[in-house]
Amino acid sequence: MERISGTRSVGTRLDERVLSLRAQIADLLSSWAGLVVAERRSTAVPGLEVPALLRFLGSQVRWLSEHPAGPDLDVELAVLVDSSRSLFGPQVHRVSLGVCCHPGCTAPLFALLSGTRDSAFSRVICDTGHTVPPAQWLLLSARARMAMDEGAA
Repeated sequence: MERISGTRSVGTRLDERVLSLRAQIADLLSSWAGLVVAERRSTAVPGLEVPALLRFLGSQVRWLSEHPAGPDLDVELAVLVDSSRSLFGPQVHRVSLGVCCHPGCTAPLFALLSGTRDSAFSRVICDTGHTVPPAQWLLLSARARMAMDEGAA
């Protein structure tokens, strides 16, 4: 097999800071969902995925706001928001790039842009934590242009 300069295979790349933050978010949401299920004796147990937990807790906002521990949820969520800001910056725009380009991964892939929507990519990552190194961003530029054009329409 002929090696072409600059195309070294690096395998799957995961950003451990993003994975850690995602785990913290999932832990917090599942903990609060567990409280709702236990105290309301609910049989509607949400899944363990973040979107399912968010939908479930979103349907319980009124109850949570009246719960004595409700202010704690607000504080805990604020801490996670601050953590995400320190990881991604204060103004981050997410641009969908379709499906992850790592073999076997079907999670949504997106570019995180800092500043304005016309900024250069600052990070390309999927929902499971795969990252795309900057050397491969040019290959994704057509996806980004199409996604931004669709968003403007």
